[in-house]
Amino acid sequence: MNINALTFDQLLVFATAVDEGSFSAASRALNRGQSAITYTMQSLEDQIGTPLFDRSAYRPTLTPTGKALLPRARRILADVNQFSSQAKGMARGLEAEVRFGLSDMVPVAQLAPTLAAFRMEFPTVSLRISRGTFGLEQSLAEGDLDIAVLVDLDLPNVLDRNRLSTFHLIAVAAPGHPLAGCEGPITTDMLREELQIVLTKPSEVAGGRDQGVAALDSWRVTDLTTKHGLLCAGLGWGSMPEPFVSADIAAGRLVVLPIERWDGSDHLPHLDIVAAQCHERIPGPAGTALLLALIRDSKIGPIFTP
Repeated sequence: MNINALTFDQLLVFATAVDEGSFSAASRALNRGQSAITYTMQSLEDQIGTPLFDRSAYRPTLTPTGKALLPRARRILADVNQFSSQAKGMARGLEAEVRFGLSDMVPVAQLAPTLAAFRMEFPTVSLRISRGTFGLEQSLAEGDLDIAVLVDLDLPNVLDRNRLSTFHLIAVAAPGHPLAGCEGPITTDMLREELQIVLTKPSEVAGGRDQGVAALDSWRVTDLTTKHGLLCAGLGWGSMPEPFVSADIAAGRLVVLPIERWDGSDHLPHLDIVAAQCHERIPGPAGTALLLALIRDSKIGPIFTP
């Protein structure tokens, strides 16, 4: 047995003979003489020390050993093909990985079609997705991310951005919350008396900045998932991106609070979602393609919808 002498070509002939159903069909598929196919298979069997095909019938059939080794042969062929594709891609400048930042305020499921198309176009490129409520803009500016989809709020000038969509912030609470049972518009005085769940940057938790805070008492959290959980549990009221809670509202887990006034307006803020890159660090071909796909798909149809 001389396993170290196994070749890619031997495994290719093995798999092709199985797929085509005979050595003669494999010779046609590979554009080789049948004698070459037969010789390659015999060499492979000699090297592993056991037959892969039973040749006693009209058509060769796999032996138990052949059935056991076929999946491994296919895996090796796939790995070698992927290795070759990735090496060729990197030789022409294709990156091995795209670092993609995605705001917690954007439901990832709504990007699935775009990401699936990216996978089909760049099967050798790994996608590293970083989720977060805060800090993505800094990571993008500092070169720790290649592109990002995030809220256009206080973004540094070093970032180039393309608007993808706009979402509304809405005030919500659990059905059993005192504000949920109020009839008519909810006034500022009514909001002030109930605990508010506030989303805050980690650096601002201790300082307790009051932007967007209407209540006398507040709990401050640094991620949207925690805020969502507290609201659904009935522990307070707060504002949430409409797409993030649309399913909860439809299922009755949360209710929309009809706020009368908010910071001098009759509605909570509308915020833009943008696809961004740092203009000092242009992403590679795959990253650029993903950025352009996000922009294109946002024009075909709204990506971020309830």
